[in-house]
Amino acid sequence: MSAMIKRGLAVLVVLVSLALTAAPASAEWFADLFAGLSFTRDHDVKLNDSGIGPGTYEDVSFDRSLSWGGRFGHYFDSLPYVGFAADFFRFYPDIGGQSSLHLRGCFFPGGCGTGSGGIGHFEITTTAVSVDLMLRLPLLKTDDAPWGRLQPYIAVGPPLFITNVTPRNTRNFRNHDDDTDLSIGYKLAGGVAFQVYKNLALFGEYRFTHVSPELQLHDAGMGRTTLRTDLDTHSALIGLSARW
Repeated sequence: MSAMIKRGLAVLVVLVSLALTAAPASAEWFADLFAGLSFTRDHDVKLNDSGIGPGTYEDVSFDRSLSWGGRFGHYFDSLPYVGFAADFFRFYPDIGGQSSLHLRGCFFPGGCGTGSGGIGHFEITTTAVSVDLMLRLPLLKTDDAPWGRLQPYIAVGPPLFITNVTPRNTRNFRNHDDDTDLSIGYKLAGGVAFQVYKNLALFGEYRFTHVSPELQLHDAGMGRTTLRTDLDTHSALIGLSARW
């Protein structure tokens, strides 16, 4: 069993323990654990090689990937519809070995012009950390669920995105030589939580994230190359929430 799975199971046990032992409160703290799938839109990958100039791989496809994360927050006593949450989110929009892309500009070591060719394989890990504004609508209120057994919600925030790119099997870049970009992007999310037992809820969530990373890599001749693209990502998530 991998270390990541073990840590996830440990967090899950803590969440369930909090939910089963917590007493009702006048306001609500919550801790969420979630996972799902992410789909990143095709986008141009733009290069600027310090030796030969700019080039573009057009309409590059990004792999569908596992996504996962956690959230911890609080809804206010005086405004129970409004809260804030710290959110951690990670996904892996790798670039596979695409061989029939349209190329425009200059590429090491082939020179300049237009044509078709491959980009190779890149491993990409994107982590988003944010403080989000949370808005909810409490429905189906009961004595056991004073804030509603059913809670549609939305969340918005400006995450700090930490994006690591590693060329793994490429012709134009020095393989296994990575770089990490820090950029501010944005996130919009919406979902529905349903209380299933005392202070325990299940939820489904859709989120859209955007970031434009810019990284410094080495080409195959050890020259510096700037790589830029946009990661516009749709994610479908399911999760478990402890409320107390």
